Amino acid sequence: MMRALAAAMCGLFLSVSPAAAQQQQASRPVDPATAASARRLLAVTGATKLMLGTMQTMIGAQRNANPQIPPEFWDVFMAHARRDTTKLIDMLVPIYAAHLTRSELDELVRFYTSPLGQRLTAAQPDILRESTVAGQQWGEVIGRMVGDSMARAQGNPPPNR
Repeated sequence: MMRALAAAMCGLFLSVSPAAAQQQQASRPVDPATAASARRLLAVTGATKLMLGTMQTMIGAQRNANPQIPPEFWDVFMAHARRDTTKLIDMLVPIYAAHLTRSELDELVRFYTSPLGQRLTAAQPDILRESTVAGQQWGEVIGRMVGDSMARAQGNPPPNR
């Protein structure tokens, strides 16, 4: 579930304009009790902390990929993100409410407040960070394979590694 949450955050971070997000949020009215359950779930899972950690990792990659963007931009960006997590939670509540019933949200809150759920919440940042590194390594291998294959198809030898 937290991987899905992180993936959703990545999608929001990279591709959703504020206007589109506001329009999507407005089209999903949520009853107050369900909204409260969704907010509790996001709180007990440490969603904002996990998302900010993911954003920090993504920004590291963006800094490397976009050296023309001044480092101060990324620092100010993260400072704003840290100050503005309430808006993000407000955007996530209708998404969770659209996919999970109030009863399901409440059951998830019970799980995440249990000792096992708390253990998962505590371990999730490390799991996500290590999974991200594994995914990057996997992507690099695939990228080399595809690049080498394309080079061979064009009659060029792949670079020696």
